[in-house]
Amino acid sequence: MRAGPSAETQGIHRETMQQLTDTVWIHTEVTHGYDVCAGVVLGSDRVFVFDTLHSPQAIAPVRELVDEIAGDRRIVVVNSHFHWDHVYGNAAFAGFDIVAHRSCRRLILAEAESESENVPLPPPEGVPLPSIGFGDRVRYNDDSTTIHLIHTPGHTADSIILYYDEQDILFGGDTVEWPFPSLALRDGEETYLKTLRQLNQLPVKQVVPTHGPVLGKHVIDANQRYVEELYDAVRTAKQSGIQRAALDLPPDGFLPADAEVNGTYREQHRENVEWAYDES
Repeated sequence: MRAGPSAETQGIHRETMQQLTDTVWIHTEVTHGYDVCAGVVLGSDRVFVFDTLHSPQAIAPVRELVDEIAGDRRIVVVNSHFHWDHVYGNAAFAGFDIVAHRSCRRLILAEAESESENVPLPPPEGVPLPSIGFGDRVRYNDDSTTIHLIHTPGHTADSIILYYDEQDILFGGDTVEWPFPSLALRDGEETYLKTLRQLNQLPVKQVVPTHGPVLGKHVIDANQRYVEELYDAVRTAKQSGIQRAALDLPPDGFLPADAEVNGTYREQHRENVEWAYDES
């Protein structure tokens, strides 16, 4: 059994890292109006880094923490999916294992060739691609730590989550988001709902979305209701003859009473409405 981080080490990153438990940290940056979170899990044999944010500079505090606590543990970097704000920091961990769904590598390359104005240019350091791919799920067993990586399509085809068995913590990537998820998978309604129902079967105590605060398991239920009710409302409107541009479905009617929706998420909700209209 390897020793954990010292009290001195635990204090080094207190200004930029939030420590959830004795072996779990998160680091949050803001980009394009969204909070973007990366996580660290300290196992007995490995250190897991979940997502690398939008640049090597943004993920630098995580790399510093990992250097302090890793000792001779193996470093395993996990990309939750191919979107740039989750992988553009990969160069900070060049040379280490980068694990993702087996389609993630191809999708990163495809996005890099995209001319979409929503995709920034890759950082000058480049974006190292995942070196290990898997299909449905993979499990890492250390002496005292069990980590599950599970394929959870819905936000994208390659989306995955990390579940920390011993502490019932779920790192949700963009599969689970607050106040609601972003729809980005064609013909993805039933796929997304199936994923969320499956996640609800896990004995989760804390959910760490890449976008949003640390929450309880209720965020999974809230996301499922949002997807179900949004598609139902859009289908009803479309069947009644309402055109795409005339849809008036404000986000507040699809969310829990305690959810606050800023301008960025109001725009995202509008994009979700239009996405669901095109899919219905």
